[in-house]
Amino acid sequence: MMKFKKRLLPILCAAFSSAAVGVLTGCASPEVNETLQSEQVDLQNQKLLLSPVLLTNDKNYSALYSVQGSTLKRLTMDVEIEQNYANISVYDGDRLIADNLNIPKKGKHQLNLLVDFESKGEKNLTFVRRSADVKLLNVQFEDVSGLVLPKFKDQSKALGFETEVTYKYGGPSIGDVDNDGDYDLVLNNHNHVPTQLVTNNGDQPVDIKKLFDSPLDFHGSTVGDYDNDGDLDIMVAQGGANGTNPTSYILLKNENGEFVNASPEAGILTPARGRSPRWIDLDLDGDLDVALFNAKTPNYDGPRHLFYENNGDGTFSQKTIDGIEHAAGERLLVTDFNHDNIDDIIVFSPITLWQGTGDFSFTDVTKTKLPKSLIGKSGYYGGADIDANNDGLLDLYVTGGRTHYQLSRKSIDFNPKTKRLDIRDDGEKGTTAVKFKADGDIRLSDMDLTYRQYNDGFAIFLGQDKQRKIVKAKGFMPIQLPKEMKNAPSEMSISPEQAAGWPQERKVNGLYIGHLGNGEWKAEWVRDQNIYWTVTFSLTGLNDVEYDWQANNRNVQDRLLINQGDKFVDATQKWNIPLGANSWGVTRGDLNNDGWQDLFVYRYGYLNERVADLMLINNGKGSFETFTEHGAFDATDTGHGDMGQAFDFNNDGLLDMLNGSEEEGTWYLYNNQTQTPGHYVLFDLGYSPKHHVDPYSALVTIETASGKKYQQRVGSAGAVHSQSLLDIVHFGLGDETQIKSAHIRWRNGETAEFSNLKANRLYKSEDAQ
Repeated sequence: MMKFKKRLLPILCAAFSSAAVGVLTGCASPEVNETLQSEQVDLQNQKLLLSPVLLTNDKNYSALYSVQGSTLKRLTMDVEIEQNYANISVYDGDRLIADNLNIPKKGKHQLNLLVDFESKGEKNLTFVRRSADVKLLNVQFEDVSGLVLPKFKDQSKALGFETEVTYKYGGPSIGDVDNDGDYDLVLNNHNHVPTQLVTNNGDQPVDIKKLFDSPLDFHGSTVGDYDNDGDLDIMVAQGGANGTNPTSYILLKNENGEFVNASPEAGILTPARGRSPRWIDLDLDGDLDVALFNAKTPNYDGPRHLFYENNGDGTFSQKTIDGIEHAAGERLLVTDFNHDNIDDIIVFSPITLWQGTGDFSFTDVTKTKLPKSLIGKSGYYGGADIDANNDGLLDLYVTGGRTHYQLSRKSIDFNPKTKRLDIRDDGEKGTTAVKFKADGDIRLSDMDLTYRQYNDGFAIFLGQDKQRKIVKAKGFMPIQLPKEMKNAPSEMSISPEQAAGWPQERKVNGLYIGHLGNGEWKAEWVRDQNIYWTVTFSLTGLNDVEYDWQANNRNVQDRLLINQGDKFVDATQKWNIPLGANSWGVTRGDLNNDGWQDLFVYRYGYLNERVADLMLINNGKGSFETFTEHGAFDATDTGHGDMGQAFDFNNDGLLDMLNGSEEEGTWYLYNNQTQTPGHYVLFDLGYSPKHHVDPYSALVTIETASGKKYQQRVGSAGAVHSQSLLDIVHFGLGDETQIKSAHIRWRNGETAEFSNLKANRLYKSEDAQ
């Protein structure tokens, strides 16, 4: 061992002091280092730090690490920051193995995630920080065994699933729309591309069809058979022009694969600022009623959320429901948190819990069931019900983050590698400034001025003389684009000579940029009134940035709430949920078929850079393992993590992923290509055998030959604005190959039974005993 220590020490010290990573202080005298190595070098548990290291804009940290034992490791890092937030990434050579872990607040923190080195041997690791300096206190690897890593591959192009770059709106709706035994997709694209229906044709390329002739202000959607004719209809929400022009939802009736607007004949006509439609049997009579959750309309005292009773003849009657119709929040999850076979509703944000009674009413049980620390707290905008511990009770994962409007207040990102500064600020009255260093010319690009009934322009003023320039900005509708902006370039290069000096007076609305000498610059954006919803721009060619205002900390901690029957308890820390977040959605499912449900969390990331969404792998031991190398995201995408669904696209027993990338990203379909997954079983639920009740809220319970029990409830695998009907129910079984019994209960109480089933097959409910 002593020979090994003496050989390793010079290698580590050489790595510490290389020019590529700056001068570090970790290598002291040989005697001191040898003592430290005797404690740190271990075949199973190697520590890579001899003393704390400060990561800065121009100083990363590199070290050699010898992978021995398992190639799957748990990386643990102890870190400390002095600023409000920061991020840290880890590279193995050029390969990113830990993508931008959040450090959410000032102080000391411990971070951990899984790393798949894929091969043994010597690795050159580099630790890189973003947003603020990070003191690296300790780095440690340990072997992980008995865990199968889910891996995904983008199949979008191969399946002809190539969609436009556009805004999204809170996830897709998934269901078997054409009734052929596989899932089809409804894509919600907000206001530039109409809602799309993607038809799954098996191994053949998909068909993509726009459901409307032109784009409108579309929001969430849902699929369901409201007229009980055996096929799925589609409900789509429309916005209301910030409350100035509320509109009604659009009910698209499925008539042999053609969709017609049935809202007028169905009686769904009340205007609203539509956000989140849901099919839900509110009176347990077997047909689907409607819940429509909306944004708040200014100067309106009526019900915020709308409810309609299904009359059974293709029409609906509007009803009021005290309490929940005034609930704050416009996003919701339909679930059954008290396990009484009656739908409950969880509304975001703040989180409120509404227990269904089955007679068109709800009881607010927030104060008795939700942890006190979360009561009244905003910042939670999506959720998934998950039986994390396989006890038969549905737990709850809620995502924390910032909305578009919340992001547009003093948000700043600087990437020292690309030398790019990104700014997103509000357009309300005020001034904001930054100082920066740049050796030569800088470049202004990606200006976005989100329209807010202001038409007097936003010029660029250079130097002491305020030389006036114009760039073409996004955010305007074509008819609103100022004349001088129409022919202007979308970006411009600025030299120190062009921007020499700094003006004393800066009162006119615009962006002021000045070179102060010796590579020192300053920029200030001025708003003399509320002129835009957002002021966004980027500057490249910068070496460093400083500012004296508090930047927007976009971290809101995700929460895992474990269901104890009578209440939820916050088990976020106990279950090893990653620190910090700006999560816009979450979906759940057993991604590696080991018998434990996993989570996939969609991260917004930086203002103009995509980061990996987080896969949280349930280890079956009461905690989740974080993983970023799963392959179910595109690092070159121009958008941000938004929302999606885990579902079995090709009925092969492995859950695939449909992911939407928000704000000028595209849709992606990822095929699950996990190596050596566990066994599975699928149940294709049709309608109930006697009264032909659709599968929404049906409960499937199985017991394996060894006595393990699993349950799945039919609905969405997580929700924000949209609702899916995932009625081809998937169970991962681990090493189990025989199912002793299976029980299906539809929401009206009808049942079907199976016995002595084999794994790795699909069973239809109509074939039950």
